[in-house]
Amino acid sequence: MRVKKTIISLIALTSVSGIANAVSETKIETVQAAAAVAYSAQSGTFYVNYPGYSIAVYKEPADQPVTTGKFLQHGTAWKVSRQALVNKKWYYQVGKNQWVQAAYMSRVKPDISATSGLSGVMYVNYKQNASIAVYSAPANSPKLTGQYLPHRSAWKVFQEATTTNGKHFIKIGANQWVQGDYMSWSQPVVQSAGRTMVATAYDPRVLGNYTFGYDTVAANLSVFPRGTRLAITFQDGTTKNYVVRDTGGFAYSNPNQLDIAMPNSQALQFGRQTVTVRVIS
Repeated sequence: MRVKKTIISLIALTSVSGIANAVSETKIETVQAAAAVAYSAQSGTFYVNYPGYSIAVYKEPADQPVTTGKFLQHGTAWKVSRQALVNKKWYYQVGKNQWVQAAYMSRVKPDISATSGLSGVMYVNYKQNASIAVYSAPANSPKLTGQYLPHRSAWKVFQEATTTNGKHFIKIGANQWVQGDYMSWSQPVVQSAGRTMVATAYDPRVLGNYTFGYDTVAANLSVFPRGTRLAITFQDGTTKNYVVRDTGGFAYSNPNQLDIAMPNSQALQFGRQTVTVRVIS
C-alpha cells in the first residue's frame, strides 16, 4: 500500500507541475481599446494661429494621430467642414483625410507674423525724462496695461514678435510687451544738449542706392564725419538713431541741414522740419 501511495503522489505532482509550466508558457497580450471619436458639425474659414511655425496635418482624428507629411503655415486660411473630439482634444477637418488640431486654428486672422526666442538684458532707449508704454500682448492695435518703463531702465527680455503690419514687440514678462524700436542692448548715454538743425527727407532707393538703410542720414561731412551716430529728436518728441553715411551738394551749401533717409511715401509727407541733433558716437 505504501508503494501505491507513493506512485499516486508522484503522478499528482507531475500533473500539477505540467499545468504550471503550461501556464508559464502562455503569452498574455493586452489590447488597448482605441479612444472614442465624437464627430460634430463645424464650418467656416479658419486661420492657422501658431506664430513662427507650421502645424501638422493628420490622416484622421485619433489619440495618437498619424501625420500625412503635410504642414499648414501660420496665418494661412482654410475651410473647415467638420470637427471631432478625441480624448478632450479637438480636431478640424480641412480636406479629405486631412485633419488639424483645433488649438492652433482661429476664426480671426492673427496679428502676429513671426516670433522668436530672446534672452538677456535690454535698456529702454526712448528720450530723456520720458517713458514707454507696456502692452498686454503684441498686436496691430495693442492694449495698454497702464504700466510705463522709464528711459535708460534695464529689463530682462524673453521673446520678440513681429505683427502683420510690421510692428516689432519684445516680451519683458508675463503679458508684458514693449515696442522693440525703443529698446537697445546697450544703455543709452546721458544726452547732453543738442543743436537745432533743419531736416528734410529722401528715399535713397528712389535714387538707385540700395546699400543705405533707412537709418541713414546725409550731412555735411565737415560737420558730421561719415560714420557719426546721431540721435535726432523730431517735432513730435520722438527720438531715433541714425548713422551719417551719405552727403550731397545741399550739404556743402547748407551745413546746418540734414537729409534723413526714409521710404518715399513718408519722405513726401515729412517736408521740412526743425529737429534737435545729438552726437552719440
